[in-house]
Amino acid sequence: MDKLLGHDLKIAFSSATGRLEEFRDAINSLNVFPVPDGDTGTNMLLTMRSAVQATKDACLEDQDYSASEVISALANGAFFGARGNSGVILSQILKGFSDGLRGKEVLTANELKSAFNQASAEAYSSVGNPAEGTMLSVIRAAAEGIQGLQADLETLWRTAYQAAQDALERTPQQLPVLKEAGVVDAGGLGVVVLIGGLLQSITRSETDGSSCLIGLSRFYGNANRGGINTEYLNTTVEEEWGFCTQFIINQADGRNLDLNSVRTHFQKTALSTVVVGTEKNIRVHIHVNDTTSAIKYAESLGSLSDVKIEDMDSQNNAFASDNHGRPGDGAALALLPVTQGEGLARLFLDSGCDSVIEGGQTMNPSIQQIMDAARATAADDVILLPNNGNVILAAEQIAASDSSIHVVPTRSIPQGVAALLSFNPEAPWQENIQSMTNSLSNVTSIEVAAAVRSTKIGKVEVQKGQYIGILEGELVIADNNPEQALLLTLGLTNINTDSIVSIYYGNHKTPVDAQSVASKLEKEFPDIQIDVIDGGQPHFQYLASIE
Repeated sequence: MDKLLGHDLKIAFSSATGRLEEFRDAINSLNVFPVPDGDTGTNMLLTMRSAVQATKDACLEDQDYSASEVISALANGAFFGARGNSGVILSQILKGFSDGLRGKEVLTANELKSAFNQASAEAYSSVGNPAEGTMLSVIRAAAEGIQGLQADLETLWRTAYQAAQDALERTPQQLPVLKEAGVVDAGGLGVVVLIGGLLQSITRSETDGSSCLIGLSRFYGNANRGGINTEYLNTTVEEEWGFCTQFIINQADGRNLDLNSVRTHFQKTALSTVVVGTEKNIRVHIHVNDTTSAIKYAESLGSLSDVKIEDMDSQNNAFASDNHGRPGDGAALALLPVTQGEGLARLFLDSGCDSVIEGGQTMNPSIQQIMDAARATAADDVILLPNNGNVILAAEQIAASDSSIHVVPTRSIPQGVAALLSFNPEAPWQENIQSMTNSLSNVTSIEVAAAVRSTKIGKVEVQKGQYIGILEGELVIADNNPEQALLLTLGLTNINTDSIVSIYYGNHKTPVDAQSVASKLEKEFPDIQIDVIDGGQPHFQYLASIE
């Protein structure tokens, strides 16, 4: 074999992703680091699925594409679909591979050496403090193993694969925490599986490729038998982990982003950093104690998307105490809400949700995004909270095709919070669905937003730029002041001294703004309970609920 065409590479990476899916649970079983980055195998798989889908979208079956075009599409898809630290680093491995093949019509032996070299370099540059004994060591060993070797393409692939396995076997000696836990590096195994899957495809030998991959059981057999060192896991409970924070900074107002500047900033302010991207889009995956400062800094540079925040301290405790995260031990029941805004995300996470799906107003998550998030929980059953009328149908379609996914039809964030407070993780999903759905009738939802156009609905005339009050989905108020719009809308409800009013202020409002509304309500209803909460939602100045 002396070359691979673009079509060959497209098939090979698709096949390798299939092999990664087969090994997902085995890789997850090595996830001894008690942080909520999601299981390594799942994150790498979801990243590769996004990469492969991008090649299908960009490189149609009835046309010919160069090796450069296929790998470029693959790398682009991986960047926007990257999940967790392992997924982000994997996306940079693919970016380096793409850089090494830039402008190349086919992949030859010389191009493969360059591609592996670039892949290793990009992976290392993406991490603030690269550590040996990780997937970085494995990809570097694969790259170094074929340099200077004069051989055909197939021999180079075999050599890279063997070098990667040898490096994986050394990871416990390089990283003490792996030795303590009694396992090899999870991300490293993922890299080995991918290289082996590529080898299987390009040799077109099912027997050869399968035997290579079957031999990998020696790397994870102990973990699958529950052999992760319990003492190691228990010592992590007292450690400080903070919040796992992920987002993409998108270029705004034509200003180019400075990748090195962003990377340097987070290396100085975060506990752990992986920062990658270009002058147009930068993906950030950091561990921080102060998420507000991190988000504000990022927002000063451009618009944000794919925001995800998880509490590592609480998930660490659960990880260490719940059978030590052995494969197949996912929670029996997981709660998965759709929401926007850092404050709202933290509210749901702190209240027991496994993770949140970023989306809602103006950014409805796709069916695939919801399905991927549900699968990533690894739970036996998942309850979805759409929290938006435009997301309910997608959620229900997923539930109709998957008996493990269930929907509480929440149409707003206040309804989602009401359902959340009725959730009992110890009860079966059927009982939860009933009680959570029943809770929706006990809450009245209000939304205040700026009108994007002039209109008249019913008796309410609205001028563009005014603030509209929406009560239970119906436009009822228009006013030039958002606080007044909220007060007027609240005045149309049945507030009494037994009511509980929750006010969630958005990312363009301040606690003082929200408190001014609360103070006026307290004067009218002296014994009322009013909670003011930093929701951080982007499109609504205020959300409010009355119970």
